[in-house]
Amino acid sequence: MKEYILITVCSEKDENGNTFSQRLSLFWTQMLRQSPEEFEKVYAESSEFENQAGVLKRKYAILPELTEFLKNKFLSERLNVLDIDIDDFYSPYELTAPDWMQIEH
Repeated sequence: MKEYILITVCSEKDENGNTFSQRLSLFWTQMLRQSPEEFEKVYAESSEFENQAGVLKRKYAILPELTEFLKNKFLSERLNVLDIDIDDFYSPYELTAPDWMQIEH
């Protein structure tokens, strides 16, 4: 069974949900078009933003080998990434609705 790690992407301070959502949509559209093999390694996304002191966060469950590539890609698109715990694994059974949405491939 595949195991996934989490990567958390953050908005700019006080960026509204619509703007952050649009930036994420654009990022994933480009990722799908430019790096389809890497896109296949993204399993799920959290179904809602978390808000912590005016910073919105969205989590993604990814295969561990995608970590550096995806982190660098996010950073190059001015999307902030929290530290990634590469030793904290999740099974598909832990990444289920309503908290998670599986990404269609």
